[in-house]
Amino acid sequence: MTDNHTPAALASFLQCLSILETETYCLYKALSEKAEVPLVKSLLFGIAVDSQKHAELLKGVVASIAPKQEVDPQDCKKRIGETLGIIAKITQDVASKKKISEHELWHHINELDVLESTAGEEYSVFVQLKTLTSMSQEINRFYNVDLNSIKSIFVSIMNDEEHHREMLESIKKLLNERKQEQQSQDPLMEYRELFNRK
Repeated sequence: MTDNHTPAALASFLQCLSILETETYCLYKALSEKAEVPLVKSLLFGIAVDSQKHAELLKGVVASIAPKQEVDPQDCKKRIGETLGIIAKITQDVASKKKISEHELWHHINELDVLESTAGEEYSVFVQLKTLTSMSQEINRFYNVDLNSIKSIFVSIMNDEEHHREMLESIKKLLNERKQEQQSQDPLMEYRELFNRK
């Protein structure tokens, strides 16, 4: 999180989370466009839309807390750089392909599951931050924002992150079922996949 719990520091952290959600939106949208299974495309697009919504909500909170706050890219790099790096790596891989095979998608879904868990933890830490409660009166006095009422926004985002993990699990099950069905129709498929990976 952050050692400096001033309104400006909280706003900066939330701006970083907004950037993270925007990058997540772009990644899920690209995956949705390049996935081949219609239901998988829809589930991925649903997560993309949620991520876009989260980014916009966070921008609104930041504008209410610190209207003139500018984000320092180095600050975001320190706070969530590893997560942004994972997103950038997957996005680059997805951008280099016309379509994403079910095997590649399975691999990316496992990475995204970790990403969703990490994002959920970030929001959980923010909601549980004791200084957030103690600062709410001061912030309300200076910025006319009651952070206790804003807490519900973060609880909603946390619930969405949990739902995203459930959706990713559904995608994995669907892909697994399709793989088993294909293997039962073509017993040599598993060996071909191994050969193609080399």
